[in-house]
Amino acid sequence: MTDIVLISPPSRSFNHYRPPMALLYLAGHLQKHQLKVKIIDITIKEVIRNKNFSSELPKKLIAIEKDILSKVKKIHPKIVGITCYTPEYREVLNLAQKIKNIDPKIKIVVGGIHPTLYPHELLEEINTPIDFEVIGEGEETFLELCRRLLNINKIKYSSIKGIAYQKNNSLIKTQLRPLNNNLDFISHPAYNLINMDYYTQASPYAIRGCFLRSFYLLATRGCPSTCTFCVAKKLRSFNGGGCYTRIRSAKSIFSEIKLLRQKYHIDSFYFIDDLFTINKNNVADFCRLLKKKKLNLLWGCSAKVSTLDENTIKLMSESGCIQIDFGVERGSNKALIAVQKGISVEMVQNIFNICHRYHVRTFANFLVNLPGETKKDLNDIINLAIKLKSEINSFNVFTPYPGTEIYDQMNYHFTKDEYGELFNSSTLIEIEPNKYRFSKHKINILKWAEIQNKRFNQILPNLSFHLSFKYLKTIISSPKKYNYLSQSVNLFREILNQKLN
Repeated sequence: MTDIVLISPPSRSFNHYRPPMALLYLAGHLQKHQLKVKIIDITIKEVIRNKNFSSELPKKLIAIEKDILSKVKKIHPKIVGITCYTPEYREVLNLAQKIKNIDPKIKIVVGGIHPTLYPHELLEEINTPIDFEVIGEGEETFLELCRRLLNINKIKYSSIKGIAYQKNNSLIKTQLRPLNNNLDFISHPAYNLINMDYYTQASPYAIRGCFLRSFYLLATRGCPSTCTFCVAKKLRSFNGGGCYTRIRSAKSIFSEIKLLRQKYHIDSFYFIDDLFTINKNNVADFCRLLKKKKLNLLWGCSAKVSTLDENTIKLMSESGCIQIDFGVERGSNKALIAVQKGISVEMVQNIFNICHRYHVRTFANFLVNLPGETKKDLNDIINLAIKLKSEINSFNVFTPYPGTEIYDQMNYHFTKDEYGELFNSSTLIEIEPNKYRFSKHKINILKWAEIQNKRFNQILPNLSFHLSFKYLKTIISSPKKYNYLSQSVNLFREILNQKLN
Protein backbone atom coordinates (compact mmCIF):
# COMPACT_ATOMS: atom_id res chain seq x y z
CA MET A 1 0.00 0.00 0.00
CA THR A 2 1.23 3.50 -0.88
CA ASP A 3 0.66 6.13 1.79
CA ILE A 4 1.75 9.23 -0.11
CA VAL A 5 1.22 10.39 -3.69
CA LEU A 6 2.90 13.43 -5.23
CA ILE A 7 1.27 15.05 -8.26
CA SER A 8 2.36 17.35 -11.07
CA PRO A 9 -0.51 19.61 -12.24
CA PRO A 10 -1.94 18.58 -15.64
CA SER A 11 -0.47 21.57 -17.50
CA ARG A 12 3.07 20.40 -16.71
CA SER A 13 2.57 17.42 -19.01
CA PHE A 14 3.58 19.75 -21.85
CA ASN A 15 6.96 20.69 -20.38
CA HIS A 16 9.20 19.39 -23.20
CA TYR A 17 10.80 16.45 -21.38
CA ARG A 18 11.44 18.47 -18.22
CA PRO A 19 11.02 16.17 -15.20
CA PRO A 20 9.24 17.22 -11.97
CA MET A 21 12.46 17.93 -10.07
CA ALA A 22 10.80 19.22 -6.88
CA LEU A 23 8.66 16.10 -6.59
CA LEU A 24 11.65 13.86 -7.31
CA TYR A 25 13.61 15.39 -4.44
CA LEU A 26 10.63 15.18 -2.08
CA ALA A 27 10.01 11.54 -2.97
CA GLY A 28 13.70 10.67 -2.68
CA HIS A 29 13.81 12.13 0.82
CA LEU A 30 10.65 10.25 1.84
CA GLN A 31 12.06 6.99 0.49
CA LYS A 32 15.29 7.59 2.36
CA HIS A 33 13.21 7.59 5.54
CA GLN A 34 11.26 4.43 4.60
CA LEU A 35 7.96 6.09 3.69
CA LYS A 36 5.93 4.63 0.82
CA VAL A 37 5.45 7.16 -1.94
CA LYS A 38 4.51 7.36 -5.62
CA ILE A 39 4.60 10.17 -8.17
CA ILE A 40 1.77 10.78 -10.63
CA ASP A 41 3.39 12.54 -13.55
CA ILE A 42 1.55 12.18 -16.85
CA THR A 43 3.87 12.29 -19.84
CA ILE A 44 2.75 12.82 -23.42
CA LYS A 45 4.38 11.77 -26.65
CA GLU A 46 3.29 14.91 -28.48
CA VAL A 47 5.95 17.54 -27.78
CA ILE A 48 5.77 19.60 -30.99
CA ARG A 49 3.58 22.69 -30.77
CA ASN A 50 1.71 22.77 -34.08
CA LYS A 51 -0.82 25.44 -35.08
CA ASN A 52 -3.67 23.47 -33.49
CA PHE A 53 -1.96 23.14 -30.11
CA SER A 54 -3.72 26.07 -28.38
CA SER A 55 -7.20 25.14 -29.58
CA GLU A 56 -6.78 21.50 -28.56
CA LEU A 57 -5.15 22.22 -25.19
CA PRO A 58 -8.34 22.44 -23.04
CA LYS A 59 -9.49 19.02 -24.22
CA LYS A 60 -6.05 17.51 -23.60
CA LEU A 61 -5.90 18.98 -20.08
CA ILE A 62 -9.27 17.46 -19.21
CA ALA A 63 -8.06 14.05 -20.37
CA ILE A 64 -4.84 14.35 -18.33
CA GLU A 65 -6.78 15.39 -15.21
CA LYS A 66 -9.06 12.35 -15.61
CA ASP A 67 -5.99 10.14 -15.86
CA ILE A 68 -4.56 11.65 -12.66
CA LEU A 69 -7.82 11.16 -10.76
CA SER A 70 -8.10 7.58 -11.99
CA LYS A 71 -4.63 6.84 -10.65
CA VAL A 72 -5.41 8.50 -7.31
CA LYS A 73 -8.56 6.41 -6.99
CA LYS A 74 -6.63 3.23 -7.75
CA ILE A 75 -3.75 3.97 -5.36
CA HIS A 76 -6.03 5.44 -2.69
CA PRO A 77 -3.31 7.18 -0.66
CA LYS A 78 -3.66 8.78 2.73
CA ILE A 79 -1.75 11.92 1.70
CA VAL A 80 -1.57 13.78 -1.62
CA GLY A 81 1.05 16.45 -2.26
CA ILE A 82 0.61 18.87 -5.17
CA THR A 83 3.11 21.47 -6.37
CA CYS A 84 1.81 24.89 -7.42
CA TYR A 85 3.08 27.84 -9.44
CA THR A 86 0.94 30.99 -9.52
CA PRO A 87 -0.60 30.35 -12.99
CA GLU A 88 -1.69 26.91 -11.76
CA TYR A 89 -3.74 28.30 -8.86
CA ARG A 90 -7.23 27.35 -10.12
CA GLU A 91 -5.94 24.19 -11.76
CA VAL A 92 -4.49 22.94 -8.47
CA LEU A 93 -7.52 24.02 -6.44
CA ASN A 94 -9.92 22.22 -8.79
CA LEU A 95 -7.76 19.10 -8.84
CA ALA A 96 -7.60 19.07 -5.04
CA GLN A 97 -11.40 19.34 -4.79
CA LYS A 98 -11.89 16.39 -7.14
CA ILE A 99 -9.45 14.33 -5.08
CA LYS A 100 -11.47 15.18 -1.97
CA ASN A 101 -14.56 14.01 -3.83
CA ILE A 102 -12.89 10.61 -4.26
CA ASP A 103 -12.25 10.40 -0.52
CA PRO A 104 -12.68 13.32 1.93
CA LYS A 105 -10.26 11.61 4.33
CA ILE A 106 -7.29 12.13 1.98
CA LYS A 107 -5.09 14.88 3.37
CA ILE A 108 -4.01 17.33 0.67
CA VAL A 109 -0.78 19.26 1.02
CA VAL A 110 0.23 21.97 -1.46
CA GLY A 111 3.75 23.36 -1.82
CA GLY A 112 5.75 25.47 -4.21
CA ILE A 113 6.34 29.13 -4.94
CA HIS A 114 2.76 30.40 -4.77
CA PRO A 115 1.75 28.91 -1.39
CA THR A 116 5.13 30.04 -0.04
CA LEU A 117 4.57 33.65 -1.11
CA TYR A 118 0.80 33.78 -0.48
CA PRO A 119 -0.18 31.02 1.98
CA HIS A 120 -3.49 32.63 2.88
CA GLU A 121 -5.01 32.48 -0.61
CA LEU A 122 -5.56 28.74 -1.05
CA LEU A 123 -6.42 28.17 2.59
CA GLU A 124 -8.96 30.98 2.80
CA GLU A 125 -10.99 29.77 -0.17
CA ILE A 126 -14.57 28.88 0.82
CA ASN A 127 -14.66 25.17 1.75
CA THR A 128 -11.05 24.85 0.65
CA PRO A 129 -9.95 21.26 -0.10
CA ILE A 130 -6.40 22.14 0.99
CA ASP A 131 -5.47 20.82 4.41
CA PHE A 132 -1.87 22.04 4.69
CA GLU A 133 0.69 24.12 2.84
CA VAL A 134 4.46 23.75 2.91
CA ILE A 135 6.24 27.09 3.01
CA GLY A 136 9.75 27.23 1.58
CA GLU A 137 11.91 24.19 0.79
CA GLY A 138 9.94 21.05 1.28
CA GLU A 139 12.01 17.95 1.98
CA GLU A 140 12.34 18.09 5.76
CA THR A 141 9.06 19.92 6.36
CA PHE A 142 6.99 17.55 4.24
CA LEU A 143 8.68 14.52 5.80
CA GLU A 144 7.85 15.71 9.30
CA LEU A 145 4.27 16.57 8.32
CA CYS A 146 3.72 13.19 6.66
CA ARG A 147 5.05 11.34 9.69
CA ARG A 148 2.54 13.28 11.83
CA LEU A 149 -0.37 12.64 9.43
CA LEU A 150 0.49 8.93 9.34
CA ASN A 151 0.62 8.89 13.16
CA ILE A 152 4.28 7.87 13.14
CA ASN A 153 4.89 10.71 15.56
CA LYS A 154 2.38 12.48 17.80
CA ILE A 155 3.69 16.04 17.76
CA LYS A 156 1.34 18.98 17.40
CA TYR A 157 0.99 20.54 13.97
CA SER A 158 1.90 23.90 15.50
CA SER A 159 5.37 22.56 16.33
CA ILE A 160 6.12 21.60 12.70
CA LYS A 161 8.16 24.45 11.25
CA GLY A 162 7.35 25.73 7.77
CA ILE A 163 3.66 24.89 7.34
CA ALA A 164 0.33 26.71 7.16
CA TYR A 165 -3.18 25.41 7.85
CA GLN A 166 -6.66 26.43 8.99
CA LYS A 167 -7.83 26.06 12.57
CA ASN A 168 -11.20 27.36 13.77
CA ASN A 169 -11.52 29.41 10.57
CA SER A 170 -8.20 31.13 11.26
CA LEU A 171 -4.98 30.87 9.28
CA ILE A 172 -2.15 29.33 11.26
CA LYS A 173 1.41 29.85 10.02
CA THR A 174 4.10 28.12 12.02
CA GLN A 175 7.64 29.36 12.51
CA LEU A 176 9.74 29.28 9.34
CA ARG A 177 12.08 26.33 9.02
CA PRO A 178 15.80 27.16 8.93
CA LEU A 179 17.41 26.03 5.69
CA ASN A 180 19.60 22.94 5.70
CA ASN A 181 23.11 24.11 4.89
CA ASN A 182 24.23 20.59 3.97
CA LEU A 183 22.69 19.84 0.57
CA ASP A 184 24.59 16.54 0.44
CA PHE A 185 22.22 15.42 3.21
CA ILE A 186 19.27 15.65 0.82
CA SER A 187 18.99 12.33 -0.98
CA HIS A 188 19.20 11.86 -4.73
CA PRO A 189 15.93 12.30 -6.64
CA ALA A 190 13.61 9.26 -6.80
CA TYR A 191 14.30 8.40 -10.44
CA ASN A 192 12.56 5.05 -9.95
CA LEU A 193 9.19 6.80 -9.62
CA ILE A 194 9.05 8.46 -13.06
CA ASN A 195 9.38 7.34 -16.66
CA MET A 196 13.13 7.84 -17.12
CA ASP A 197 13.02 6.36 -20.63
CA TYR A 198 10.82 9.30 -21.57
CA TYR A 199 12.82 11.99 -19.79
CA THR A 200 16.18 10.86 -21.20
CA GLN A 201 15.01 10.81 -24.82
CA ALA A 202 17.31 12.59 -27.26
CA SER A 203 15.96 16.13 -27.61
CA PRO A 204 17.15 19.74 -28.02
CA TYR A 205 15.40 20.96 -24.84
CA ALA A 206 17.75 20.31 -21.89
CA ILE A 207 20.96 21.85 -23.23
CA ARG A 208 18.85 24.03 -25.46
CA GLY A 209 19.64 23.70 -29.13
CA CYS A 210 21.83 20.60 -28.62
CA PHE A 211 20.21 17.32 -29.68
CA LEU A 212 21.33 14.98 -26.88
CA ARG A 213 20.20 12.37 -24.39
CA SER A 214 20.24 14.58 -21.31
CA PHE A 215 18.90 14.86 -17.81
CA TYR A 216 18.61 17.75 -15.37
CA LEU A 217 20.58 18.17 -12.15
CA LEU A 218 20.47 20.59 -9.24
CA ALA A 219 23.84 21.46 -7.70
CA THR A 220 22.99 24.63 -5.78
CA ARG A 221 20.03 26.29 -4.12
CA GLY A 222 19.27 29.93 -3.64
CA CYS A 223 20.14 32.91 -5.82
CA PRO A 224 21.79 35.98 -4.20
CA SER A 225 20.79 38.35 -7.03
CA THR A 226 18.28 41.18 -6.61
CA CYS A 227 16.78 41.37 -10.11
CA THR A 228 13.51 43.30 -10.04
CA PHE A 229 11.81 40.92 -12.50
CA CYS A 230 12.45 37.71 -10.49
CA VAL A 231 10.91 36.24 -7.32
CA ALA A 232 14.28 35.04 -5.95
CA LYS A 233 14.77 38.22 -3.92
CA LYS A 234 11.44 37.80 -2.11
CA LEU A 235 11.88 34.06 -1.57
CA ARG A 236 14.97 34.78 0.53
CA SER A 237 12.68 36.15 3.25
CA PHE A 238 11.28 32.65 3.79
CA ASN A 239 14.58 30.97 4.60
CA GLY A 240 13.96 30.85 8.36
CA GLY A 241 17.64 31.44 9.04
CA GLY A 242 20.83 29.80 7.88
CA CYS A 243 22.77 30.38 4.69
CA TYR A 244 20.40 31.03 1.77
CA THR A 245 22.77 30.18 -1.09
CA ARG A 246 24.12 26.66 -0.68
CA ILE A 247 26.09 24.22 -2.82
CA ARG A 248 26.45 20.47 -3.07
CA SER A 249 29.95 19.08 -2.94
CA ALA A 250 31.63 18.09 -6.20
CA LYS A 251 31.68 14.48 -4.97
CA SER A 252 27.92 14.47 -4.35
CA ILE A 253 27.17 15.91 -7.79
CA PHE A 254 29.47 13.44 -9.49
CA SER A 255 27.91 10.43 -7.74
CA GLU A 256 24.51 11.40 -9.12
CA ILE A 257 25.88 11.90 -12.63
CA LYS A 258 27.63 8.53 -12.50
CA LEU A 259 24.34 6.85 -11.55
CA LEU A 260 22.50 8.58 -14.40
CA ARG A 261 25.20 7.51 -16.84
CA GLN A 262 25.32 3.88 -15.75
CA LYS A 263 21.63 3.23 -15.17
CA TYR A 264 19.89 5.53 -17.62
CA HIS A 265 22.57 5.93 -20.30
CA ILE A 266 22.60 9.71 -20.51
CA ASP A 267 25.16 11.33 -22.82
CA SER A 268 24.89 14.78 -21.28
CA PHE A 269 23.37 16.72 -18.41
CA TYR A 270 22.18 20.22 -17.64
CA PHE A 271 22.37 22.07 -14.34
CA ILE A 272 18.96 23.64 -13.86
CA ASP A 273 20.24 25.82 -11.00
CA ASP A 274 19.58 29.54 -10.95
CA LEU A 275 23.32 30.06 -10.68
CA PHE A 276 25.50 26.94 -10.98
CA THR A 277 28.75 28.94 -10.96
CA ILE A 278 28.11 30.77 -7.69
CA ASN A 279 31.21 29.15 -6.13
CA LYS A 280 34.21 29.02 -8.49
CA ASN A 281 36.21 26.68 -6.26
CA ASN A 282 33.43 24.10 -6.20
CA VAL A 283 32.99 24.40 -9.96
CA ALA A 284 36.73 23.82 -10.40
CA ASP A 285 36.67 20.78 -8.10
CA PHE A 286 33.73 19.36 -10.04
CA CYS A 287 35.41 19.91 -13.41
CA ARG A 288 38.64 18.26 -12.28
CA LEU A 289 36.72 15.28 -10.89
CA LEU A 290 34.76 14.93 -14.13
CA LYS A 291 38.00 14.95 -16.14
CA LYS A 292 39.73 12.49 -13.80
CA LYS A 293 36.91 9.93 -13.86
CA LYS A 294 36.56 10.16 -17.65
CA LEU A 295 32.79 9.75 -17.96
CA ASN A 296 33.07 11.60 -21.29
CA LEU A 297 29.79 13.44 -20.91
CA LEU A 298 28.78 16.77 -22.40
CA TRP A 299 27.05 19.31 -20.19
CA GLY A 300 25.60 22.78 -19.88
CA CYS A 301 24.46 25.20 -17.19
CA SER A 302 23.14 28.67 -16.42
CA ALA A 303 25.53 31.30 -15.11
CA LYS A 304 25.92 34.99 -14.40
CA VAL A 305 28.84 36.73 -16.11
CA SER A 306 29.99 38.21 -12.79
CA THR A 307 30.66 34.69 -11.43
CA LEU A 308 32.98 33.59 -14.25
CA ASP A 309 36.55 34.19 -15.36
CA GLU A 310 38.82 32.76 -18.03
CA ASN A 311 40.32 30.02 -15.87
CA THR A 312 36.88 28.76 -14.79
CA ILE A 313 35.53 28.74 -18.35
CA LYS A 314 38.68 26.92 -19.56
CA LEU A 315 38.21 24.22 -16.91
CA MET A 316 34.52 23.90 -17.73
CA SER A 317 35.27 23.47 -21.43
CA GLU A 318 37.96 20.85 -20.76
CA SER A 319 35.52 18.84 -18.62
CA GLY A 320 32.85 18.71 -21.35
CA CYS A 321 30.85 21.94 -20.92
CA ILE A 322 29.46 22.83 -24.33
CA GLN A 323 27.00 25.61 -23.47
CA ILE A 324 26.36 28.28 -20.86
CA ASP A 325 23.01 30.09 -20.64
CA PHE A 326 23.22 33.72 -19.58
CA GLY A 327 20.65 36.25 -18.47
CA VAL A 328 21.90 39.26 -20.40
CA GLU A 329 18.46 40.91 -20.30
CA ARG A 330 19.28 44.48 -21.37
CA GLY A 331 21.53 46.29 -23.85
CA SER A 332 22.95 49.20 -21.85
CA ASN A 333 24.46 49.75 -18.42
CA LYS A 334 21.72 52.21 -17.55
CA ALA A 335 19.02 49.61 -18.29
CA LEU A 336 20.93 46.91 -16.37
CA ILE A 337 21.19 49.15 -13.31
CA ALA A 338 17.45 49.85 -13.47
CA VAL A 339 16.64 46.15 -13.07
CA GLN A 340 19.40 45.62 -10.45
CA LYS A 341 21.07 42.96 -12.56
CA GLY A 342 24.50 43.50 -10.98
CA ILE A 343 26.43 43.22 -14.24
CA SER A 344 27.64 45.54 -17.00
CA VAL A 345 27.63 45.36 -20.80
CA GLU A 346 31.44 45.25 -20.72
CA MET A 347 31.40 42.20 -18.42
CA VAL A 348 28.94 40.46 -20.74
CA GLN A 349 31.05 41.10 -23.83
CA ASN A 350 34.22 39.91 -22.10
CA ILE A 351 32.75 36.63 -20.85
CA PHE A 352 31.08 35.89 -24.19
CA ASN A 353 34.41 36.43 -25.96
CA ILE A 354 36.12 34.03 -23.56
CA CYS A 355 33.41 31.41 -24.11
CA HIS A 356 33.89 31.64 -27.87
CA ARG A 357 37.66 31.34 -27.39
CA TYR A 358 37.21 28.01 -25.59
CA HIS A 359 34.46 26.77 -27.90
CA VAL A 360 31.71 27.00 -25.31
CA ARG A 361 28.40 27.89 -26.92
CA THR A 362 26.46 30.78 -25.42
CA PHE A 363 22.73 31.19 -24.97
CA ALA A 364 21.82 34.86 -24.51
CA ASN A 365 18.50 35.65 -22.86
CA PHE A 366 17.12 39.16 -23.36
CA LEU A 367 14.08 40.62 -21.61
CA VAL A 368 11.81 43.27 -23.08
CA ASN A 369 8.68 45.16 -22.00
CA LEU A 370 10.21 46.27 -18.71
CA PRO A 371 9.08 49.44 -16.88
CA GLY A 372 10.04 52.66 -18.64
CA GLU A 373 11.46 50.84 -21.67
CA THR A 374 12.04 53.08 -24.71
CA LYS A 375 12.71 52.47 -28.39
CA LYS A 376 16.38 53.18 -27.63
CA ASP A 377 16.41 50.31 -25.13
CA LEU A 378 15.26 47.93 -27.86
CA ASN A 379 17.90 49.25 -30.24
CA ASP A 380 20.56 48.82 -27.53
CA ILE A 381 19.54 45.19 -27.13
CA ILE A 382 19.81 44.58 -30.88
CA ASN A 383 23.22 46.26 -31.05
CA LEU A 384 24.52 44.19 -28.14
CA ALA A 385 23.16 40.97 -29.64
CA ILE A 386 25.06 41.74 -32.85
CA LYS A 387 28.30 42.23 -30.90
CA LEU A 388 27.90 39.11 -28.75
CA LYS A 389 27.47 36.72 -31.69
CA SER A 390 25.78 34.21 -29.42
CA GLU A 391 24.91 30.83 -30.92
CA ILE A 392 21.38 31.10 -29.54
CA ASN A 393 19.41 34.18 -28.55
CA SER A 394 16.06 34.34 -26.81
CA PHE A 395 14.07 37.58 -26.78
CA ASN A 396 11.52 37.15 -23.99
CA VAL A 397 8.55 39.33 -23.12
CA PHE A 398 8.35 40.17 -19.41
CA THR A 399 5.56 38.53 -17.42
CA PRO A 400 4.60 40.36 -14.19
CA TYR A 401 4.65 37.42 -11.76
CA PRO A 402 3.38 38.03 -8.24
CA GLY A 403 6.34 38.12 -5.89
CA THR A 404 8.60 40.14 -8.16
CA GLU A 405 9.58 43.67 -7.19
CA ILE A 406 8.03 45.01 -10.40
CA TYR A 407 4.70 43.35 -9.58
CA ASP A 408 4.72 44.69 -6.03
CA GLN A 409 5.16 48.21 -7.42
CA MET A 410 2.37 47.86 -10.00
CA ASN A 411 -0.88 49.75 -9.61
CA TYR A 412 -2.79 46.71 -10.83
CA HIS A 413 -2.72 43.42 -8.94
CA PHE A 414 -4.27 40.22 -10.27
CA THR A 415 -7.29 38.52 -8.81
CA LYS A 416 -7.12 34.78 -8.18
CA ASP A 417 -9.24 34.16 -11.27
CA GLU A 418 -6.70 36.05 -13.38
CA TYR A 419 -3.70 33.99 -12.33
CA GLY A 420 -4.32 31.54 -15.15
CA GLU A 421 -3.74 34.34 -17.67
CA LEU A 422 -0.06 34.26 -16.74
CA PHE A 423 0.34 31.11 -18.82
CA ASN A 424 -0.07 33.31 -21.91
CA SER A 425 0.28 36.82 -20.55
CA SER A 426 2.63 38.04 -23.29
CA THR A 427 -0.09 37.48 -25.89
CA LEU A 428 -2.43 39.80 -23.94
CA ILE A 429 -0.25 42.93 -24.04
CA GLU A 430 -2.19 44.61 -26.81
CA ILE A 431 -5.57 43.48 -25.46
CA GLU A 432 -5.02 44.48 -21.82
CA PRO A 433 -2.10 46.93 -21.71
CA ASN A 434 -3.09 48.14 -18.22
CA LYS A 435 -2.02 44.74 -16.87
CA TYR A 436 0.75 43.65 -19.16
CA ARG A 437 2.42 46.57 -20.95
CA PHE A 438 5.21 48.33 -19.05
CA SER A 439 7.17 49.99 -21.83
CA LYS A 440 6.95 53.66 -22.75
CA HIS A 441 7.15 52.97 -26.48
CA LYS A 442 4.18 51.85 -28.56
CA ILE A 443 6.03 49.25 -30.61
CA ASN A 444 4.22 45.94 -31.05
CA ILE A 445 6.54 44.10 -28.71
CA LEU A 446 5.27 40.63 -29.63
CA LYS A 447 6.00 41.21 -33.30
CA TRP A 448 9.35 42.77 -32.45
CA ALA A 449 10.40 39.77 -30.33
CA GLU A 450 9.26 37.35 -33.02
CA ILE A 451 11.35 39.15 -35.65
CA GLN A 452 14.46 39.24 -33.48
CA ASN A 453 14.14 35.58 -32.47
CA LYS A 454 14.13 34.61 -36.13
CA ARG A 455 16.88 37.07 -37.07
CA PHE A 456 19.34 36.00 -34.38
CA ASN A 457 18.71 32.26 -34.42
CA GLN A 458 20.03 30.77 -37.62
CA ILE A 459 20.44 27.09 -38.46
CA LEU A 460 24.17 27.23 -39.23
CA PRO A 461 25.51 27.82 -35.66
CA ASN A 462 23.57 24.79 -34.42
CA LEU A 463 24.43 22.74 -37.47
CA SER A 464 28.14 23.38 -36.93
CA PHE A 465 27.93 21.88 -33.43
CA HIS A 466 26.04 18.83 -34.66
CA LEU A 467 28.71 18.25 -37.32
CA SER A 468 31.56 18.64 -34.84
CA PHE A 469 33.86 15.78 -33.82
CA LYS A 470 32.83 16.22 -30.16
CA TYR A 471 29.16 15.68 -30.96
CA LEU A 472 29.62 12.86 -33.48
CA LYS A 473 31.91 11.03 -31.04
CA THR A 474 29.19 11.28 -28.38
CA ILE A 475 26.61 9.74 -30.72
CA ILE A 476 28.87 6.94 -31.87
CA SER A 477 29.89 5.99 -28.33
CA SER A 478 26.35 6.25 -26.92
CA PRO A 479 24.82 2.93 -25.76
CA LYS A 480 21.51 4.37 -26.95
CA LYS A 481 22.64 5.62 -30.37
CA TYR A 482 19.51 4.29 -32.07
CA ASN A 483 17.42 6.58 -29.89
CA TYR A 484 18.94 9.52 -31.76
CA LEU A 485 17.71 8.05 -35.02
CA SER A 486 14.17 7.48 -33.77
CA GLN A 487 13.98 10.93 -32.17
CA SER A 488 15.40 12.75 -35.19
CA VAL A 489 11.89 12.82 -36.67
CA ASN A 490 10.75 15.04 -33.78
CA LEU A 491 13.87 17.16 -34.18
CA PHE A 492 13.19 17.93 -37.83
CA ARG A 493 9.52 18.59 -37.07
CA GLU A 494 10.54 21.07 -34.37
CA ILE A 495 12.94 22.87 -36.72
CA LEU A 496 10.27 23.13 -39.40
CA ASN A 497 7.69 24.22 -36.87
CA GLN A 498 9.90 27.04 -35.58
CA LYS A 499 10.90 28.25 -39.03
CA LEU A 500 7.43 28.09 -40.56
CA ASN A 501 5.59 29.61 -37.61
